[in-house]
Amino acid sequence: MWKDESQQTHAHYMFQCMLWISLACAVLLFMPSKLASLMQVDKFLTDYAHFVGISFIISSAYLVLDLGKHIVNNLKQRKRQQQLGEEVQSRMQTLSSGERAILREFYLRRQTSLWLPHKEADVKSLRSSGILIPVDFYNTTKNNEQGVREIELMISHIARPFLTKARLKLPQGKPSFDDISYLKQARPSYLEPLTNLKKSA
Repeated sequence: MWKDESQQTHAHYMFQCMLWISLACAVLLFMPSKLASLMQVDKFLTDYAHFVGISFIISSAYLVLDLGKHIVNNLKQRKRQQQLGEEVQSRMQTLSSGERAILREFYLRRQTSLWLPHKEADVKSLRSSGILIPVDFYNTTKNNEQGVREIELMISHIARPFLTKARLKLPQGKPSFDDISYLKQARPSYLEPLTNLKKSA
């Protein structure tokens, strides 16, 4: 994230520089002769009109190209987001019981993020499909009490609309004794114990 921001900052400063150059040149080139004479820039324009004109053309061309690039990138990003949404929606139809149990945990704990073992197959599968994403750009990990390496993950904004109670096999109303027993048994062994499951569900 920070790497991308540094590149964006550089591009932002370049854009601002070209914008001011273009505006300054436009003012000088299209300034009425009487106003130029009044501001005593008429001699400067006579001597350096070609330089001002070239600067205006170059800076304006840069702005047009930058704007075009911005539009193309936005269109590509929208298309990519749409494709990701379709892929995630399709992936939701084939969730394994382990993957479904991991996703249920967010609702059972009522938390937006969880520390999960990043080498677990179900966790890796949910990450690769774009359903779970790291909270931290640098994918920071830590060791839990058992020495297992964990990473903090959250449900992606693309996947959230497709996660329903029915899809996660969560009880629609107040959970029954059988519901609570099922949810307890279905939880992966590497997840922390959930003592207040009845209230959370």
